[in-house]
Amino acid sequence: MTAAETEYMVEVYRKLIAEYTEELGEKYVHKDFVDYSDSINTFIHLPLGGPSFPDRATFLDVQSWNMHFPMKILSVDAVQCNTVALQWQSQFGEANLPSKGLTILKTAFNAEANHWQVLEIIVEFNALTWLLNMGGSYEWEGETWTAERPDPSILTPLTPTTPKMVRKVRKTRAIDQQ
Repeated sequence: MTAAETEYMVEVYRKLIAEYTEELGEKYVHKDFVDYSDSINTFIHLPLGGPSFPDRATFLDVQSWNMHFPMKILSVDAVQCNTVALQWQSQFGEANLPSKGLTILKTAFNAEANHWQVLEIIVEFNALTWLLNMGGSYEWEGETWTAERPDPSILTPLTPTTPKMVRKVRKTRAIDQQ
């Protein structure tokens, strides 16, 4: 893909997730499409490592009725032939917390239609913040976190000293539990 084609296909991907239309899906989702995401599989009770959307028809159907999430492309980090690695962020819902994701977008050129199509999506994202944004909750180390009461550590911006701070907190918790 050229640089312009890459940029265009990244925007197609963003729109498939954030601004889906049937016309967009029909035009840009390849007939042999598959989507993999352990993050999604945890929500829809599918085995880890397996496809989230095993075929084009399933993906198009789910996108037609599923809530669409805003998506901001943060960076395109690698492009090789027909494959693009990118980072994105979505912030929405009850908690309105930023959830960062990584996507490997594999494309195929459709000679008949004379344009690129999305062949495969491999995506992972922060499923815990996504869960809170959807109004869910989770329990961790005896605490229950919700959209109204998110874990304060996820609200703290990362800094170069964050890893040391995290180690200190974990060590303190381990001592407290003895």
